[in-house]
Amino acid sequence: MMIPNLETDHLILRPLREADFADFFEYAQDPAVASSGMWTPYESEEIARADFTHLLSLYPHGFMWWALEEKADGKMIGRCQLDRYDPDDARAEISYALNQRYWGRGYISEAASCVVRYGFENLKLNRISAAVFPDNMASVRILEKLQMTREGCLRQHRTVDGIRKDVLLYAVLRAAWQIA
Repeated sequence: MMIPNLETDHLILRPLREADFADFFEYAQDPAVASSGMWTPYESEEIARADFTHLLSLYPHGFMWWALEEKADGKMIGRCQLDRYDPDDARAEISYALNQRYWGRGYISEAASCVVRYGFENLKLNRISAAVFPDNMASVRILEKLQMTREGCLRQHRTVDGIRKDVLLYAVLRAAWQIA
């Protein structure tokens, strides 16, 4: 199953392409993007290339990782994904990342809203969840715009640069999303 292209006012959400590597590497290397996205920047371009090639190979197996392409210039500026998709339990987890140069334009809210709609309407999900660091207030606001409710806190769940950090859990159920 290949994921479909989706479209918003400012973005085209589509599968990654080989030609996206430079744009992918650009945002994935930014420490500000990586730290808010719960990963470590790649140690080298070689390691990033291997990971990128692996991501491309996952699409035939149901990988739901949309590249965010800005309509205005055609640049791949980030990603939005449904991960941990479980059709039996009708649930998935949403995550996203955006090139720092495009922060503050509402692109992630736009993309995440589109992906949540796809999850509920097309995949017939009952629950979409997300995890976020408590100090990532921009992401917390996005999750709240998606009508997600804070369900809990995993205390000292992730270690980043030797520091144990809490992770907040958010989720929205289809019933709550439909009435909003």
